[in-house]
Amino acid sequence: MCIACVRPAMDNTTWISTKEAADILGVSTARVRQLVAAGQLSANKLGGKYRGQWMISTSDIINRLSISGKGESRPMRVKNRMTRAPITAQPKTTYNEALRLMENNNIHHLPIVNKKGRLVGIVSRSDMLEAEPSRVSTLSIFEIASLLDKVTMDQLMSHPVKAINDDCSISEAAHFMLETGVGCLPVMEEDKLVGIITDTDIFKTFVEVTGGGESGTRIEAKLPNVMGQLAGFTQAVTESGGWIVSLAMTYDESGEYFYIDMKERGGDETKLQEELDKMGTVEYVRFSPCSAEQLLEIG
Repeated sequence: MCIACVRPAMDNTTWISTKEAADILGVSTARVRQLVAAGQLSANKLGGKYRGQWMISTSDIINRLSISGKGESRPMRVKNRMTRAPITAQPKTTYNEALRLMENNNIHHLPIVNKKGRLVGIVSRSDMLEAEPSRVSTLSIFEIASLLDKVTMDQLMSHPVKAINDDCSISEAAHFMLETGVGCLPVMEEDKLVGIITDTDIFKTFVEVTGGGESGTRIEAKLPNVMGQLAGFTQAVTESGGWIVSLAMTYDESGEYFYIDMKERGGDETKLQEELDKMGTVEYVRFSPCSAEQLLEIG
């Protein structure tokens, strides 16, 4: 949507609803809430019968549209998902100081920088736990605290550090994490630490990409891995009156077939099945309303 079309409608408006913001930005309402939580959109929470709903600042909406209009916004890049200006510690920061930093800021990873601000290592919460005495230790709490206060980050940190640049794609960042077995990656702009991306950030992106939390119908299907099959499938959804909320693909081990995991909204299931039958290549298809997917509580 062009900025010129949106701005006139906003000139006399300071705040708009989450749904309106989502429509203007071309994203889901869940994504708007994520942007609010990340501090990238200003919002006011409503009370009364509208309790829990948000009103979004139109000036922030215009700013985001201006950026995307210049081609600078690349949502699936690390720079758009990372935590900027991360909390850091120095090599001689003590265990107790580092623990307070983690607890006070609700974080699990601390990049370690030297006096020049250069990244020299990283410490995770699991690294900290490994440094603690055994739970069956006979040491008192005060003795343990005194002992840990002598431990510094240069004794615990991992180095050299695995890092990525801020223009790296989310998919490659996830691949690097799996490949190296790390839970986070510091993000660099040349030799400057500008952010950090964690497995939680990757997980949030996965939920967004796959339409988690969005209403609709989940469609699972298996098709032969030949040209035109995906186009035919999405066309069938369109012909049935459906709007695609999300779509993900995986492949079988042989590479002969691929699997579609799609969430759509508004389609006629009977008509869609008829359209898929016309293709004659769909191995199987399964429909399940998202309302059937519920979190269980056991015990």
